[in-house]
Amino acid sequence: MKKSVFIASAVILFTIVGCKKSTEGNKSIIVVDSAVTSKTEEPVKTDSVAVVTESENGVKKGEYTDRYVAEDGSSALVTFKNTDKENTISVRSNNKTISAPKKTDAGPGVYGNFDFEIVSKNDSVIITQGNNIISLKKARGQ
Repeated sequence: MKKSVFIASAVILFTIVGCKKSTEGNKSIIVVDSAVTSKTEEPVKTDSVAVVTESENGVKKGEYTDRYVAEDGSSALVTFKNTDKENTISVRSNNKTISAPKKTDAGPGVYGNFDFEIVSKNDSVIITQGNNIISLKKARGQ
């Protein structure tokens, strides 16, 4: 009789423990928490609303943004600011922005700041930082 009570209680105990729902779930599934809100940034201005004029030597004046694509397929927004007060370039990719003023002692289209240099020629932008070189080409349709 003791054996049957012991076996029955063991079966009931294992059933309760074995059928308990796990609150942790599958470790490989990513659960989105609805309580977390993400902050979105202001939309980036595109060149369709930019005011650009060309000077007599063919240099664009004003502020305009073009989309460029790297060799690996990643996209970057390149903003040129060519005004009387400033001549800068900004490259934005993966929510990170680098900007540099135009180098006065270098040739046309050469920008630099601290340890990196950005060269803009025709439809390409080349970013050099130390031994790293990133080549960007203007996206189709731009």
